[in-house]
Amino acid sequence: MSGIGVFLTFHNFIIRNLDAAFISFIFTLIFIVSLTIREFLAQIIKDVGLFWVKLQRQQAIKTGQLINDRLEDLVSDFQNSYYKALEYKCRDDETQGLDNEFTLELQKVFVPLKIAANNASNTRQDIIPVSQNKSLVDLTIWDCLAARDLGGRGIYKRLVILGRPGSGKTTLLRHLTLIYSIKKEQEINKKAPKLIPVLFYLRDIRDLIISNKSSLKTLIQQYIENLKINNKNLIPPSNWVNNKLQKNEFIIMLDGLDEVANKTQRQQVRTWIDSQMQDYPDTVFILTSRPNGYKEVKSRIAVNQLEVQPFNREQITNFLQRWYLQTEIKSRAGQFDDGVKQVAEEKAINLIERIINNRPLVAMAVNPLLLKMIATVHRRGNVLPGKRVELYKDICQILLEKRQRAKNIFHGLTASQKQSVLQVLALSLMQKQTREFTLAEAKNWISQQLTNLPNLNNTRDFIKHIQDDCALLVEKEIGEYEFAHLSFQEYLAAIEISESHQENILIQNIDQTWWSETIRLYGAQSKDATNIVSTIINMPSPSVNAFLVIAYYEEEGWRIDKQVRQQLIDKLDAGLESDDAEIFKLAAEVQLARQLNNLTRVNEILEQDNSYITCAEYQLFINDSQHTSPKKWLNNRFIFGDAKKAVNGLNKRDINRFCTWLTGKYLNSQLSKLETFYKPIEENGKIRLSRVKLPSRYKKLSDFLYRKKWREADDETLHIILKAVRRDEQRYLNIEDIEKFPCEDFYIINLLWVAYSQGYFGFSVQQEIYQSLGVTLQYDDERKLVDFGDRVGWRERGSWLGPRDLQFNFSTPTRGSLPLPVNRRYTKNNRLSWESSVISLHNQTIISFLSRAEICNL
Repeated sequence: MSGIGVFLTFHNFIIRNLDAAFISFIFTLIFIVSLTIREFLAQIIKDVGLFWVKLQRQQAIKTGQLINDRLEDLVSDFQNSYYKALEYKCRDDETQGLDNEFTLELQKVFVPLKIAANNASNTRQDIIPVSQNKSLVDLTIWDCLAARDLGGRGIYKRLVILGRPGSGKTTLLRHLTLIYSIKKEQEINKKAPKLIPVLFYLRDIRDLIISNKSSLKTLIQQYIENLKINNKNLIPPSNWVNNKLQKNEFIIMLDGLDEVANKTQRQQVRTWIDSQMQDYPDTVFILTSRPNGYKEVKSRIAVNQLEVQPFNREQITNFLQRWYLQTEIKSRAGQFDDGVKQVAEEKAINLIERIINNRPLVAMAVNPLLLKMIATVHRRGNVLPGKRVELYKDICQILLEKRQRAKNIFHGLTASQKQSVLQVLALSLMQKQTREFTLAEAKNWISQQLTNLPNLNNTRDFIKHIQDDCALLVEKEIGEYEFAHLSFQEYLAAIEISESHQENILIQNIDQTWWSETIRLYGAQSKDATNIVSTIINMPSPSVNAFLVIAYYEEEGWRIDKQVRQQLIDKLDAGLESDDAEIFKLAAEVQLARQLNNLTRVNEILEQDNSYITCAEYQLFINDSQHTSPKKWLNNRFIFGDAKKAVNGLNKRDINRFCTWLTGKYLNSQLSKLETFYKPIEENGKIRLSRVKLPSRYKKLSDFLYRKKWREADDETLHIILKAVRRDEQRYLNIEDIEKFPCEDFYIINLLWVAYSQGYFGFSVQQEIYQSLGVTLQYDDERKLVDFGDRVGWRERGSWLGPRDLQFNFSTPTRGSLPLPVNRRYTKNNRLSWESSVISLHNQTIISFLSRAEICNL
């Protein structure tokens, strides 16, 4: 029809019958538009119809599921009773040896654990991890259960969850069982499958598996029949277990493979588990174990191995807030209002601050069990970290005996019997100044103590028990052991010294940093620490490290004679105002060291100070560097009485140079590579410090500087600058690039040069030299630039040296000569080419670098 209209319109137009052509065109246009609208409306109606059908189908499915759930609830009284019995069994937060006043609800204190794919051979046994593997992708157990392939089938059917002692493996399975029993799984993850939980503790069913060769069906049947509701055992309907197994509706959880102590029996249990997984390939199985217990047995089927990750700061905070709130509610007989919430929040914040300000506590808090112990000790009123001895005492009691007793694992030895042996081992390690030991070394140290034990009196068996069952020892390498954390070694050594009256060992090592924590732990629990304090006060050559050990005497509750206590106060407090240079330096150094030890940990790469640098601490910088003092000071000295007040009136350059000096000061005292550096948090002319982990892009430069490879470090400096201004491809710098170089990178590069060279090299050193040559601060003074070039060795015999000449000066460089502001070109293979340098060393390049240093306040 539309074609005829077009033809008539064209025909009338040709014969010049314009009226007829116009009318034909209008009717044709109306027809085409009508046809288009009809098709459009028909498509809309069709789409709406399809959407409505889809909506009805979805609603029908939901309605059907709802009706099915309601019918199942009405018909299956048994299943409801089963779920209720599981709820009763798993609703409490098990403490496993902790002396808690109250039973808390698991659901209200549980913090979701992060798990990550990891092979057992790469999973450590340490109760306190050295570091977390950042390359692993964190998941939750619900992510794994909800994961589906393209066909809608579950991806993770055979899960092995590995974790360190106390990492929360059992609690994870109990929480999983609880959530399924109260039907809240889809509130946590909408895609979580609806499954019926069965939780076995392998230590309880080991004999049934090994002796009776029981099938999974039989074990589930017996498991259910042992549950009670209203003091009556549950009796499942006939074929109920079999039907659910055949339909793959169970989630079978098997906890604690490592708790089957006998290796042969553990292998038999593992073989049985493999058989069940093969017999029911579409049923979800979850097996938990410590890494070592799992690695010692073989499996013939493929499984997905996952590792429980240590708590991060967010999880630590979340747990403590939940734990304190529930504890506070329980202590008030269920009272819950804003006042209770406020009290709980204050206590949680107090503990969080104490943890993050103490490195040993931070290391322990990533382990859920140890974190719960810390919270328990804190709530009892023991001040942390001052009373760390109480915490370590509780941890040793729980790990050595109470936790195993709570799990019905017996080895015939008390905690005190085991600890007496470990104390001797710890002191031997401290005296040898090492953490690692072999079985042969252990035998030499503890064999006599072992002969007095009724059980485990063989060195190998004892060490294995402490490692596998108590988690206080770890096997670092094959045949090489150490305590789970150095703090445990130091604590046990301190107890041994106290009980065996060997205080003289500490006095002989009073100035050795290796013994510092042991001395502190000894002093905190000693009935009289006067001898230790008196020895340090009367040292012929006062040591900052030694005084730092006793500087915490008040917080840690040391018992000291009054006269000696006053002498200590005079040394540390009054010394800050002393005119005697040596007395002042000692007191100020101790105060600065204490402040740096108490930075607050923000995350894995950043720590921050909550206070300001004092006048006494800044005075150390003035005395050491000859830097200009603040305007209000008299004769380069702070006003008397201001020693503990925050230094103020500083400009950005003063603050940056203080932090650079501080980084170099502690780098040189450690004689090691720089891992962290100090960076200011500027606040109105005052200094608040942050300690930052050195970014990886500077590690190569740091390594060259550490090894005093000045030529290579200079090349690497230019390479970093090129990358920072995105001139990798161009491989040389324009003057504009230098002028836009980020101040953050400039600060770090300069800091590294200054710190490693002890103030001999660096852009700020060059700037100081330039400004010392005359009154004018302009960087375009030709005469001044020439004098500067002469001073730093960039000129000889009245001429600027080219790159080829400068390369010979690396062996005997002049102060301030490095890094070179030479605009060099890199070849395509990323090697520096001196011969093909496009621009020689010249005034504009120097001006650009010096000006940028000025702008960036280096």
